[in-house]
Amino acid sequence: MRETRRGFMMAVAAVAGVLTAEKGWPLAQYPPTPPPPPQPAEIPNPAEIRSNQHASSAAKRVALRQNEKEFREGVERLFQLTSELRDEVRKTTTTEVLSVRMVKKTEEIEKLSKMLKSKAKGG
Repeated sequence: MRETRRGFMMAVAAVAGVLTAEKGWPLAQYPPTPPPPPQPAEIPNPAEIRSNQHASSAAKRVALRQNEKEFREGVERLFQLTSELRDEVRKTTTTEVLSVRMVKKTEEIEKLSKMLKSKAKGG
């Protein structure tokens, strides 16, 4: 009885193996299809490129004018702050400790000068 069961189980395993192999075997013959190539980017019209250059140069000019205006205003503010600080230092005696107001004003001058430096570099 054991021999017949063993034979039956081996036959079932062989049939299962063949069926499994037959399902996988045709797939091995045909490799998976690769994804489609990416679509090329749309090439703009040369007339549009020329008109965009004029628009971009106009935008750059506007940005440069705005940057120059801000720079000039910053320089005026820096001059005002340094003049105020100079007057305040002249009024105080050298033996006294610097006031908190003077320290804050110097910090503000330093911050403004760094901003002006970055604007002068074009940043």
